[in-house]
Amino acid sequence: MKKNKLTGIYPISPNYIYSDDDYLEKCFVAISSGINIFQFRTPHISTRKKRYLLTELYNYCNNSEVQLIINNDYHLLRYYDGVGLHIGRADLSLTKIKNLIGDETIVGFSCGSEIHDTNKLKDYGISYASLGAAYSSKTKCTTDSLETNIIKYYSDDRVIPFCIIGGIDSRNIESIISYKPDMIAISDGIFREDVDNIKKTITTYQGYFNAKE
Repeated sequence: MKKNKLTGIYPISPNYIYSDDDYLEKCFVAISSGINIFQFRTPHISTRKKRYLLTELYNYCNNSEVQLIINNDYHLLRYYDGVGLHIGRADLSLTKIKNLIGDETIVGFSCGSEIHDTNKLKDYGISYASLGAAYSSKTKCTTDSLETNIIKYYSDDRVIPFCIIGGIDSRNIESIISYKPDMIAISDGIFREDVDNIKKTITTYQGYFNAKE
């Protein structure tokens, strides 16, 4: 049976690069920590450096059997077999997704704090819905306020998996888990740690997640 990749702690790569080696080392530790899915969300870097980092992460994810997701840059999908895409509401028209990307690619869609018809999202080729920001976030300058009724809508709906993102860390992850999301996306709450603490941090988060039932 094919393993479900759309579940568990969902690390999103750091929004900063002090050095390529430091960036990749932290990402490699996260990828090898037992996760199912990892997102490459690039800071403002050159196309050449982006391709270099992405290729390194792609190879590492393949070796670790982790689903790699590229944020926004859908034109890069043609270079990396099996990689998924995450898009925001302003990144790519929903009506164009199937024509540009096809039916087999995993596609995540940022719903923000809006309620969307998940049957329509599924028909458009969306694989999972992402809600947020749950809390104030250092990685997003502009965020939506995510209210309980919005989370409950997607939690009760379950037509497609849903993810919660935004300022999640050890101080608040248990309150997020109470909504039983399929995934919890975390960036700063993982990558602000020293490299030696990243695996332990993800393992702790995943332990909370696994106890949600």
